[in-house]
Amino acid sequence: MKNDRKARLKKLVKENKIKRAKIQLADDLLKHYGINISGKEYADFQISEKVHYEVYEQIKTDETKSMSFSYNEEMLKSKMNFLFDYFRDYGKETILFYPSTFGFYFRSSNQLYLDYPIALKIPLAECKEMVIKLMLDMRDDLIVVSENLKFGFVLSEDEYSYVTIDYWVKNKGASAGLSTYRLERF
Repeated sequence: MKNDRKARLKKLVKENKIKRAKIQLADDLLKHYGINISGKEYADFQISEKVHYEVYEQIKTDETKSMSFSYNEEMLKSKMNFLFDYFRDYGKETILFYPSTFGFYFRSSNQLYLDYPIALKIPLAECKEMVIKLMLDMRDDLIVVSENLKFGFVLSEDEYSYVTIDYWVKNKGASAGLSTYRLERF
């Protein structure tokens, strides 16, 4: 009986933190980037957390391609435009978008969304504008992925201003990354 109450209390505390994390994320995106997500749908937290973990497992596989380069704003924009152009066939498909935002720890908030991966469920085409705004001032990995991991990418920048874009596309159960012909254009 006591363990049951303790488990329920833990669950309520976690749900409350997730709720507060969503509010923090929405407030920070609006305040720092002018991105209003108030009308957007959030992914269920269990799905969000599971997919977030699976994305990093996907990156470790041979099915994932990677582009790395020293930070250059024009090159970054060019590569992101290329990726969104390549994924244009999926433009209407709903994806999970994990925005990267300020990672500072303020006295008034502990940036809960850094501990609880919060994903927005939006069409890929709608996501592009947000990615372009956020990619120039990344604080954490920026992730765009289909819920079933059919396609997606992770944009990250290390402490030495080196940018890496990991991406993949799976076609009808078979794995296929972007063609090397298209990649060699850069």
